[in-house]
Amino acid sequence: MTDQTKLAGLSRRKFLTTSLYASASVAALGIGTRSAHAAVDLSGREMVFASWGGSYQAAQETAYCNPFMEATGATVIQDGPMNGSKLRTMVEAGAPIWDTVDVTDTFLVANEELFEDLDFDIVDASPLDQAYVHQKGIGCIIWSYNVAFNTDVVGENTPQNWADVFDVEKFPGKRALRDRVYPMMEIALMADGVAREDLYPLDVDRAFAKLDTIKDHVIWYTSNSAAQQLFVDGEVGVGVLLNGRTFDVFKKGAPVNLTWEQNIRSIDYLVIPKGAPNAEVAQHFMNATVDADNQALMANTLAYAPCNPAAFDMIEDDVLPWLATTQENADKGILINAEYWRDNLAEMTERWTEWKLS
Repeated sequence: MTDQTKLAGLSRRKFLTTSLYASASVAALGIGTRSAHAAVDLSGREMVFASWGGSYQAAQETAYCNPFMEATGATVIQDGPMNGSKLRTMVEAGAPIWDTVDVTDTFLVANEELFEDLDFDIVDASPLDQAYVHQKGIGCIIWSYNVAFNTDVVGENTPQNWADVFDVEKFPGKRALRDRVYPMMEIALMADGVAREDLYPLDVDRAFAKLDTIKDHVIWYTSNSAAQQLFVDGEVGVGVLLNGRTFDVFKKGAPVNLTWEQNIRSIDYLVIPKGAPNAEVAQHFMNATVDADNQALMANTLAYAPCNPAAFDMIEDDVLPWLATTQENADKGILINAEYWRDNLAEMTERWTEWKLS
């Protein structure tokens, strides 16, 4: 039995509301509370939406883009996948082709200069949990990195934590890990016995030493869609996969599941690149994503937790146990420290690249 199967009957209101960026709270921004802004007529106008592809972007198209197009008459063009280097190059060249982009909280906090301020005369952020409102972006989902596994490959003795993922004798074969310095530093340290509450500041040398022990057993992936395929095909038995991506293949019948132990939560934000050609349309799109119905549809499609508390009343019972923000799931994990990565991302990414090539 995996952790999520134990959570049936959990209160819809019993979810974590972690305060992240007090300095960027609505109160600090002077937004206040007000009713949702009405949709405007944007017939004949368009914007380009870039996200992470696969089932995730398809769900966003259904939950956010299609309702926005129906309500306003605007056209939303899908593009991607999101790539941080590509995004920076676009903005620094003064020629972004994306109008709204889905980014992680760590990327947002570390690269605030790349994004337009939100216009809160257009974007009514008052329905959201204010922990997920930033001057440069609107939280759209809360998700987590989880220990995932293919039950056909590993059998009944499934991995329970990151130490098991690093144990090549207990779980022989390849493992799928994210080709990104975060969260691999956190994962390696927890696998080496560091307690969740003692992770930060990260002991980087210890993390790389731990990663050395499994380097030859890893298939590194850069897209979550590719990671899903690795697990579904049984090319890997264990590894890291996002909770929503695991839910997606699980509900489609694949022998893939997860554990919530030592999960690493994060938040995705929708942002507008500085100089975006259709920034005004993008501001109205941001406003539409706040809607509770749309956020509930997103959660029911792919099991990523909403940032609008009202959406929880519309989440299906069989989806709730898969959400990273239920109290039981949140208690087993950590929230990634975006401020740490704001201060260390550039240096750590360089070291990550050097380690990969060594």
